[in-house]
Amino acid sequence: MDMLKATALYDSILQNFYVPEDGGYWREYAPAKEGDRKTCFLWSYFAMTGMLYQSYKAGADVKIMYKKALEGFSYYRSKPIGQDKIKYHSGRGEMPNGGQGDCFFDDNIWVARNFLFAYEVFGDSEYLEEACRIVNYVYTGWNEEIGGLVWNENGLTEQGTEQELERGLSANACCIIVNALLYQITGKEDYLSWAKKFYQFCKTVQDSETKIYYNGVHTLLVDGKRVAGKVNRDLYSYNAGSMILADLLLYEITKDQSFYTDAFDSAKAAHEAFLRHDDKSGLSYYRDFDWFIAILVEAYISLAAYDKAFVEPFGKVLSESIECAADRYTSPIGLLPHDYVLGWRDNDDYDRMLLTQSGTAEIAFLLELLKQH
Repeated sequence: MDMLKATALYDSILQNFYVPEDGGYWREYAPAKEGDRKTCFLWSYFAMTGMLYQSYKAGADVKIMYKKALEGFSYYRSKPIGQDKIKYHSGRGEMPNGGQGDCFFDDNIWVARNFLFAYEVFGDSEYLEEACRIVNYVYTGWNEEIGGLVWNENGLTEQGTEQELERGLSANACCIIVNALLYQITGKEDYLSWAKKFYQFCKTVQDSETKIYYNGVHTLLVDGKRVAGKVNRDLYSYNAGSMILADLLLYEITKDQSFYTDAFDSAKAAHEAFLRHDDKSGLSYYRDFDWFIAILVEAYISLAAYDKAFVEPFGKVLSESIECAADRYTSPIGLLPHDYVLGWRDNDDYDRMLLTQSGTAEIAFLLELLKQH
């Protein structure tokens, strides 16, 4: 998909999901159906904002909308927790600092990452300071005895469900990235120490033979104590992507060859784990949720800086499959299906999600960045 088509997809997303009223908000679904929620979840919102960052880097004229989207995070924000901590809720409030719903540690660390992207682009210290406040909040979820962060705040209580108690890579791997970036920006050793702590935990869910990263570790409550349960062996491509990005950041900081080796091993493992082939079209494609794949593609971009030839076969799969979607399956409102090669599903909300469409647009812009390497 070339830059023209990527920009056309972005324009369609803007037209179908963005509502300028009430401070400017984004819908969760398009086309809208009766019973849909009015505003998108925080996960969809930070995915959309991440897409704007990557499109800006690729050369798209999105700076004004990007700035507006960053301002919109305030509707998910809570009231400050003291002077040095802040958290974001899963649902949008009606006014700034009025976020609603649960607070997830994985959501919050991804929001912090978005603010570090914004600091890179705009250079405003407010973005860096907000990222630091979020990170201070996220630290409160760390378990010193068994390591790692649970999924959300309720996972810190005795009433946490199995999912809430799980210590997943979504949060923990992103914590490596954010802390490593903060170390590079500030030079503060505490951030590097935290990055290494999170990295040590994440390595416990890597398969020693295939080098793929699994989804997390269950937490068990036994006689009032928390102990590590079994590894959740579900596979999601953004876990591999996040760990590759973390590896390369730590390699850049420490020059430890083990990080470099792990990054390339993980990329090869992810390619093999998520690659599928469609006999009807003759095309290969990656099978996973589109936004998850976008994070893996972001990792491929970082790997290309070291070895572009290694990444080229992965980029070829993505380019051909997303081009197939654009050529064969573009909807009347300009959006693409969740399954690039197989087309639209019947009555599937995945196809209507901002999260899905943002992930696809991000992949398209990342592929444009790959060409520029």
